[in-house]
Amino acid sequence: MRRFSVLLVLSVVFAGCGANLPTRTGYDRRTGTWKPAPGSKAKTPKSAPVAAVVAPQSAPDRDVTDSIAPIGTKIRGVASFYGKEFAGRPTSNGEPYDPDLLTCAHRTLPFGTRLKVDYPKKGLSTTVRVNDRGPHKDGRILDLSRAAADELGLTADGVGTVEAEVVP
Repeated sequence: MRRFSVLLVLSVVFAGCGANLPTRTGYDRRTGTWKPAPGSKAKTPKSAPVAAVVAPQSAPDRDVTDSIAPIGTKIRGVASFYGKEFAGRPTSNGEPYDPDLLTCAHRTLPFGTRLKVDYPKKGLSTTVRVNDRGPHKDGRILDLSRAAADELGLTADGVGTVEAEVVP
């Protein structure tokens, strides 16, 4: 009798635990979330963190239709940097990650977009080029290369709030 009640309790517990777990089919780099399996009753995936965007300043010498993000578009949020274990691995645009180049990852900006990144805490800035997609950690807007993080003084902090502006 006791064995039956233990089995009954375990079956109820296990049935309740696995009932609504989504089945993941793959990572969606565009949204930064996992895609649930078709027909699963998965919860709505978390949206990517929204960075504060300020209206762009006019740039009379450049046609803003060339880029998704016009010159002068500003974003503000938390940035981090790539670890050394990613050196040599291909980035989203196909080039190998080089920690000595001034590059970064952003979720939506076109590859090749140049950003002037300021780190107000240290009063330092640098210009980087978008060559990868990410960051894949909620609440962050940029993943910087090691060289860019060094120039900003961000390596000692690990993460920090930065202000970035699209530049020509």
